[in-house]
Amino acid sequence: MTDRATPLQPLALLGGGLLLVLLDLRINGLDVVPDPLGWLLALAAAASLSRLHGAFRVAAAACGVGFLASVPQWVGSGGGLVEVATGVAETVLVFFVCTAIMVLVPERRRGANAIRWWDLGLTIALTLLVVAASGEPDLAVVALLVGLTDLGVVICFVVLLFRAAKATPAGPGKTIRIRP
Repeated sequence: MTDRATPLQPLALLGGGLLLVLLDLRINGLDVVPDPLGWLLALAAAASLSRLHGAFRVAAAACGVGFLASVPQWVGSGGGLVEVATGVAETVLVFFVCTAIMVLVPERRRGANAIRWWDLGLTIALTLLVVAASGEPDLAVVALLVGLTDLGVVICFVVLLFRAAKATPAGPGKTIRIRP
């Protein structure tokens, strides 16, 4: 692979934006690594990729929701509903970006497919466990383990983004068909 930029290079910007969202360094209650900036970077990247695959438009919309939800979180306000909106935005982003990568970078198809389904399943499980833990505190430990596992999947997603950013997208003659 040469050092020239590929049409998928914005995936690296998307990955960098998500890293900003994942890093949470607070000083006196203020997150010095602003999540809104990370969401804006991800939004710009997804929007620039939307010409390559329609799933990036959905991902861009999810980044917009993530941005709006992260602003109150950044300054330390916001509650459970804001956190839910951010979590849903992240899950939608992962699912749809992986869907596009499966089509555009066939050699990354298996990994992208596994990441999107693991993230979706773990997010649903985590949501149910958090709700259940309010009535049964012993489930909080299980919720923590599921949450850490989901964080690992999201980290795998970021790695996938940086790797796929170096690929040349499948052209019209190379596009593969995805079965539901």
